[in-house]
Amino acid sequence: MKRICTAEPSVSGEPREHHSSKLGTVHTLGARSGRELSPQTRSTGADLGRATDCIADQLNLVARRLHEILVTGCSFDPIYRHVLATPGKRIRAGLGLACFRLQPSAATVSPAEAIDLACAIEMFHESSLIHDDICDGSLLRRGARSVPAAFGVRIAARAGFHLAGTALQILARVVADNPAVFARVGEDPAITYLDQLSELSFGQLIETLPPAIDDSVLRRHYERVAGAKTGTLFRLACSYGGTAGGVDADGLRALMRYADQLALAFQIMDDVCDVEGGPSLGKKSCGDLDRRVPTWPVIEWLAMRPGSRELWLSELTPSGVLQAELVRSGATLAARAVAVHAAEAACRALDVFPPSVARDHLRELTVRVVSR
Repeated sequence: MKRICTAEPSVSGEPREHHSSKLGTVHTLGARSGRELSPQTRSTGADLGRATDCIADQLNLVARRLHEILVTGCSFDPIYRHVLATPGKRIRAGLGLACFRLQPSAATVSPAEAIDLACAIEMFHESSLIHDDICDGSLLRRGARSVPAAFGVRIAARAGFHLAGTALQILARVVADNPAVFARVGEDPAITYLDQLSELSFGQLIETLPPAIDDSVLRRHYERVAGAKTGTLFRLACSYGGTAGGVDADGLRALMRYADQLALAFQIMDDVCDVEGGPSLGKKSCGDLDRRVPTWPVIEWLAMRPGSRELWLSELTPSGVLQAELVRSGATLAARAVAVHAAEAACRALDVFPPSVARDHLRELTVRVVSR
């Protein structure tokens, strides 16, 4: 494999319960997941097992290829060894690889190039996490020291830029080597490609500028943030993976709908887990409450609890009090129900594709997202 090494930086308990709402009957899925997924959303255990095994094999190749790309004998090898030691779930790489296999076509890139595209998306993601940890002053990431905590803020910032730059190199090479496959890139503004990558930082920026406390305004603002901050890389994974696999324009638009709804479900569940905390989270819980970020559980709580606005706005209200309020009031359960609703919408977007192991993987992912 060609070595890629550019300028070096210096050496980073809810009980089971039911309630009715306009979304239908809500109960915890498994341990604590909110509203049960519809029969159309669920797949059989055998289907999910095949999908998991197939994509898991591909993700093992992604892990090895990332090591080849990033650990190259340069002085910043310790940084990337640290990043690769706690890889996360590789959701975005899995999205890209599954979309690559959705609709077998003669107009596709090679399997090795599909792995490289998945690696590029993961590197964008890791870069954004380093940026998040710098901005938030986070000491932990996935249960280990964050890059800025381990190597310092200056080096972490440079490593983040280098990761993003390397991702751009790889993606540009695959696109340039396959002009016929990527000939339609940019033709349809509804399909997210690299020209919309700035939406990722835009989402992080507007998250720090929440609107006035008004229920409908807060919900629209949240959906906009989730669609930019989380949805951008989900859409990129789906668009490049799908295009690389020969998915047609209608199919790509369906994948954009899938990615947006999956991103909303994912972000809401991330916020629920931040409130509920626990050792498995791998980072300090209630960080958003500390910073008074109006997450979806907070929006539900503000809508249902009289006097919540005053508690939320008061600097004297400890985060622990807010955390207890969100759980006791049922706000986290209501948020889970919205996440399940979004997950079902994501699954419906996949109906345009024929049954396959790849489609099963995408469906399974929505189940796992709302089962946390």
